[in-house]
Amino acid sequence: MMHLMWLPNALADLNEIYDYYLIFNQKIAVGIYNKILDEAELLPTYPRIAPREPLLEDAEEEIRSLVVADGKYKLIYSIDDKSVVIIGVFSCRQNPVNLRVKILQRM
Repeated sequence: MMHLMWLPNALADLNEIYDYYLIFNQKIAVGIYNKILDEAELLPTYPRIAPREPLLEDAEEEIRSLVVADGKYKLIYSIDDKSVVIIGVFSCRQNPVNLRVKILQRM
C-alpha cells in the first residue's frame, strides 16, 4: 500500500473548510472535515480511483481529482512511486479556473 501525504497548503485548505462551517455549526464542521479525511483514506489503496483533472491535463505531473463530501469538494492529488500526495482541497462551487491557478501555484 502507498503512503498518504498531505502538503501543508492542502491541510490549510482543509482547516479553512472546517473554520467556515464552524461559524454555522460545530457538528457540521466536524462531519465535513472527517468525511473529507475518510474519503482521502481510499487513495493509498486505490490511487487511480479518480480521473485525471481535466483542467490540469497539461501539467508536468499527472494530477487527479477525487470528488468528496457529497460532491462539495475535490481532493487534488498526484501519485509518485510510493505516495499519494494531496496538493489541495478545492470547493466545487468555485469557478473552475481558480482550481487551475491555485494548484499550479503550488507546484
